[in-house]
Amino acid sequence: MTCRLTFITNSQTQFKLPTMKKSLCIISILMLTISCGNKSSKRSVEDKNPQGDAIAVNDMEKSPCELLTESEIKKSLSIPNEAVTEFKDVVRTYPSCFYKWEAFTFSKSRKLGGQEVSVDYPTEVGIVVVKNATEKMFQTSTKVYKDGQAQQGIGEMAVWGTRMSQLTFLAKGKMIHLNVSMSNVVNENKAQALSLAALIINKL
Repeated sequence: MTCRLTFITNSQTQFKLPTMKKSLCIISILMLTISCGNKSSKRSVEDKNPQGDAIAVNDMEKSPCELLTESEIKKSLSIPNEAVTEFKDVVRTYPSCFYKWEAFTFSKSRKLGGQEVSVDYPTEVGIVVVKNATEKMFQTSTKVYKDGQAQQGIGEMAVWGTRMSQLTFLAKGKMIHLNVSMSNVVNENKAQALSLAALIINKL
């Protein structure tokens, strides 16, 4: 939200306010400016979870970006610290965090027009956090994994989906969807997701 204050003056007219009125005017402007600035940083949203129950994400909720920082991901994926990162910290249905590195790509074969072509994709990591998650919510969410593989040692339960290149796990009352796309080798994406998941669980 952008707030704009416009002052219209007439060059032929001079305004002389008493000192007290001037002070009140300045204080009012400062308060309005602070209020406008704060509104742009709010992360509040109300939505519904898969069960149809109302959920609320307020300003005190920890951002997924705090669970897995840019530097931690770069270190794990062997991306140089100076590499430019595209970064989004948003609230959609649930709090989400997305990292992208356009300079670090990997190639995958795709069929376009009946022909096999090699397409370059940027390295990406996405984190979605669902608060107050239950085992039932976990089972519902992981049904989308047609190729889901149960993973041991990650939270209370975890499933890796190769096609989506995503790990979903339940830990400490939260369900985390962790997408890692950095290689055309499936096991490399999976290994990185499992490594990053361990870091996230330590911060929950």
